[in-house]
Amino acid sequence: MFLFWNKCRLTVFALLSTYLATVCGTVCAQVTVNGFATLGVTASSSDEFIFRTAINRWPEEGTNLLTESLVGLQLNYHVSDKVDVVVQSTLENKHYDSLSDYFDLAFVRYQINRNYSVRIGRMNNNAYILSEYLEVGYSYLWATPPIEFYTPSSYLVYIDGIELQYRKLIDDGILQATLAVGNSKAELLNVDSESVLENDYVLNSTLTYETEHWLLKGTFSHFHGHKARVEALDQLQNLATGFPEQWWPFMGELLESLDYKNQSIQYAAIGVNYQKDNWLVKSEVAYFNIDWGLSGDLGYGYISGGYEFEQFTPYVTFAIIDSLYDRHIIEQPRYELIDDPVAQQTLAFLQTNFQTLYDSARMDQYSVSVGIRWDFLPTWVAKGQVSHYRINRPGAGLWGIDTPVNIEDHRHVSVLSLNVSTIF
Repeated sequence: MFLFWNKCRLTVFALLSTYLATVCGTVCAQVTVNGFATLGVTASSSDEFIFRTAINRWPEEGTNLLTESLVGLQLNYHVSDKVDVVVQSTLENKHYDSLSDYFDLAFVRYQINRNYSVRIGRMNNNAYILSEYLEVGYSYLWATPPIEFYTPSSYLVYIDGIELQYRKLIDDGILQATLAVGNSKAELLNVDSESVLENDYVLNSTLTYETEHWLLKGTFSHFHGHKARVEALDQLQNLATGFPEQWWPFMGELLESLDYKNQSIQYAAIGVNYQKDNWLVKSEVAYFNIDWGLSGDLGYGYISGGYEFEQFTPYVTFAIIDSLYDRHIIEQPRYELIDDPVAQQTLAFLQTNFQTLYDSARMDQYSVSVGIRWDFLPTWVAKGQVSHYRINRPGAGLWGIDTPVNIEDHRHVSVLSLNVSTIF
């Protein structure tokens, strides 16, 4: 079922949309088109660690306009009181390989009754508070969301499948629960390489309670690995399989642990948003339980607060991420069994590069950010933010890196973000 969705989702979506539109009629049909855009400039104090706001965007060196700039359109087709169709497309600095890559959202929603609804098609991966509008810079406080939280949490952008939603008014708030199942893939982009992780099924469940001043959200997700294409890893694996096992007994165990098929990943997160009078406070924490050999468990989170002064809202954010596993140390080959100097050099090359690959996946850093948001027009905002990062050895996995970087203990990087966002 899930592989079928992966291959035919757009065809099925189009046919289903046409069918529902025919059945429900077009008397009460209504189409609305909305858009959003951000134009931003980013500057960094480091040429070695290349700043990026998401793991599925190309890292850009130096001062540039591509890191944070984007434009998007959303079409809502209200077929009837019970049926609507939503399609959203965003153009940003990421990899586009097929027509489906241009669509963030493409689903049909059916309102079963007052409390229950179902969505079928491509939906956002509902993993955090900003899941519905992370691309819409106008909708949140920061110039740049804390990368320690949103980079790992948003590595899966969408789910192709079906979602059941339940909503009910309780006391002074609204309780919402969702359960989604489908498949997805994650694109991991570095300076000159692209990697893909495909999951043959994804389960996502959320529970949210929202009042006038509070929003509480909990999420649990399960991913089941199908296959992976990691460019650097594929090259090393092909080279490593050409040597006798007794030369490097550890290699068999290493290669087996790097097979993404049937790997199991769990994700859990809780978040809170508070807004009253002039105060705004938001905090989220998350945990990744990862069995895949290239990575391991992650814990991360942030807390952010701001205060509104009419059109201006200054804010401060603290964020942290930590790899909750011991550093993988690649065992040495048994050089005493090898007479061929070329084979010795090749195995030494493999050991060094496997170690570099493992180290490049670690994420261990924290940051402090200060910024200000200026609502200068009803649908326009300008933002400025300075973030200071401390990256601990060897945990630079959140950054784009074109050549291996040696971090003896820790490194410091500062990033300036200036942008203008609008909705239309």
